[in-house]
Amino acid sequence: MKKSDPYTILGVHQKASDDEIKRAYRRLAREYHPDLNNNSKSSEQRFKEVSEAYEILSDSDKRRRYDRFGHEDASRDHFGGGPYTAWGGFRGRSNSASRGYDFGRSAGGGVFEDFFSEFVRSQPYGGHRGYGSPRGRDIEYSLTVDFDQAYRGVHAFVRIKERKIDVKIPAGVDNGSKIRVSGQGESGHRGVAPGDLYLEITVRPHEWFIREGKNVYFTVGITVAEAILGARVEIPGPDGRLALKIPPGTQSGTIFRFKEKGFPSLSDSSRGDFLVTSNIVVPEVVDDVSRSILEEFERRNPVRPRTGL
Repeated sequence: MKKSDPYTILGVHQKASDDEIKRAYRRLAREYHPDLNNNSKSSEQRFKEVSEAYEILSDSDKRRRYDRFGHEDASRDHFGGGPYTAWGGFRGRSNSASRGYDFGRSAGGGVFEDFFSEFVRSQPYGGHRGYGSPRGRDIEYSLTVDFDQAYRGVHAFVRIKERKIDVKIPAGVDNGSKIRVSGQGESGHRGVAPGDLYLEITVRPHEWFIREGKNVYFTVGITVAEAILGARVEIPGPDGRLALKIPPGTQSGTIFRFKEKGFPSLSDSSRGDFLVTSNIVVPEVVDDVSRSILEEFERRNPVRPRTGL
């Protein structure tokens, strides 16, 4: 079946900026979230389409390939899902300075393996160290991880031609994060130092959560009775199930904060928050008895929400 155009799905122009694409995704993700639409199948399908469109357009390489070749090329390096499968490709690069995080090689076994993709761009060898032969060429490798793997960190095997390299992906990585693995680029001439391996990270969107910096956002549906009377409900969190106390009289749009339940920082010991927004879900059909009860309830508990308008 032919896939829809991701620009059309997100409602953005082909020249849209990254910020415009991100804003469109966040708006549509909230609009079509299954929890906010009584788990409607059509909303669930629309939410999936929006997430898949954003996965292509939020990655500069995939977006460029889609613009040139369409869906087939944009996803050609995808070898399947699963919690411990990643995908990507590598390309040569010069040895100019790059901002990122240098973790070197990791000891111990990895828990998932990335597949090698023949996407190599020939580049000259890097700069000299002294007057000897140039050091080996650096290699860039695009690596996609799941939201949960970015939250907790994970070991990954990346395959560069005949080599299988164990690397550690630290907790807190985000789209565009770069990890430098020293000495794992191409070998230098006549025994001089090899180049480095640079991993550029892409994080897949989550089904329920939206990340902004270190903070994680989630919208939870609550019933009219829970909003009026108060309740204690169980919700999913980035690190497991959480108990959320809904106080009596809660309004739609109320934000509850779970401190330090968001993503860890890569630069210091701080951690973001998990913020939960309430959304009151009103029944679509009300029988005659319920209608009478509601009319009596409104008579006994008058509210004037539009006073002054």
